[in-house]
Amino acid sequence: MRTIEESTQNLIRSIQDTEEYQRYQKLQKIVEADPELRGKLNAFRRRVYQAQTSEETLDYFSEQSRLGADATELRKNELVDEYLKTELHICRTIQKIAFELADAIDLDLDEVLE
Repeated sequence: MRTIEESTQNLIRSIQDTEEYQRYQKLQKIVEADPELRGKLNAFRRRVYQAQTSEETLDYFSEQSRLGADATELRKNELVDEYLKTELHICRTIQKIAFELADAIDLDLDEVLE
């Protein structure tokens, strides 16, 4: 297990050392310095998260339409646009790593997941 823990720490450092993550950290500090902008951005991010994870029956078309309109408005601010793009890139990188790990480790879950 020690090797796994060391590899995990190396992977974390590798992600943190990327240009994209460094840029995200800088953008995050700028956003945090503006409480109003931070509040708007976090409210939007919270709504996106809730729409993606909610088990309630939602009118997905209407919610996606509202989120799209809000995103368009928020992204008029170049800082917000760059922040969201950078955040998405990092999230997709982490997601790709998780999918590759899950694919490579055979836990025989096919029947369980059906």
